[in-house]
Amino acid sequence: MVPMDWTSAPITEDAPLEPAHRRFLPKPISAVFLKVEGFLESERAQLPLWFVAAFGAGIAAWMWMPGPRQWEAFIAVQLGLASLALALGRGRIGHALLLGSLAMAAGCGLVWSRSELVAAPALEKPLAATFRARIEAMETLAAKGDLRLTLAPLDQGLPPLVRVAVPEEGAPAGLAPGAEVRIRARLMPPPPMPLPGGHDFARDFWFKGIGATGRVIGPIVIGHPARLAGIDGLRTRLDRHIRFQLPGASGTVATAFATGDQNAISEEDADAMRRSGLAHLLSVGGLHITAAVGLAMLLTLRLLAVSEWLALRFNLVMVAAGAGPWPALATHC
Repeated sequence: MVPMDWTSAPITEDAPLEPAHRRFLPKPISAVFLKVEGFLESERAQLPLWFVAAFGAGIAAWMWMPGPRQWEAFIAVQLGLASLALALGRGRIGHALLLGSLAMAAGCGLVWSRSELVAAPALEKPLAATFRARIEAMETLAAKGDLRLTLAPLDQGLPPLVRVAVPEEGAPAGLAPGAEVRIRARLMPPPPMPLPGGHDFARDFWFKGIGATGRVIGPIVIGHPARLAGIDGLRTRLDRHIRFQLPGASGTVATAFATGDQNAISEEDADAMRRSGLAHLLSVGGLHITAAVGLAMLLTLRLLAVSEWLALRFNLVMVAAGAGPWPALATHC
């Protein structure tokens, strides 16, 4: 037998206790921290949603603060709070403070960078100018009898984008997106909000990059006509054909049904459609329906082709195994 080694049990009667961690915060503050930690622990499944709220708060802070210095200070404070969160450790408070401060800094920085990307110089005072430009977009305003052109001036001294109105009657036939024209127009800065709480047109123009608006006051000379190609060209040709065949209100409604362009509809016709409960038909243009139906047909044909191939392969396997074709799939062979 192997002799057993006898050892004495450790003496614990007079053993000193492990020293407690030193508290750096007063008891009331520690109690508050513990309550907050418990609340965050119980709501840990909802914390990702607060990340979105913090991101939106950063965007709101950018809109509320007046200038770049305040924005820079806000982002610096949030980054400082994120550094403090790293020093607090791995608790819920540290994680929440870290993610929240980074989200607020990211929201403020994103909207700031976005504003710098879309910002464009605006006209400071009204003027009348003759300039060359390329037509970027053209809309029909049948209620006013005008064409609304979005132009990219080719001459220096004007904003990158200008929007002007042209009388539809007497307009040259070559007006279309992509054409280069020479016009004389009276331009004005983007109009401010007409009444407190009203629609802010200047804000819309700012986000679209349009720096001036006005009206053509002379003849339009077309330098290089547009080449209508692709879906835009098809839509323009279809619009012209429908309005030529159906003049008046019926043509404008038919154009909206076919192409989805509602700018040609007068206010009276649009109001009548709303009162009759048919206004939603104007938003679903024929091109949209055609695209949806075409996609559905393509997917259906592809799926049917796959099902035919699978049925043929299954029957071949059944025949090779000596069981004969499956009765339900025999017609596919």
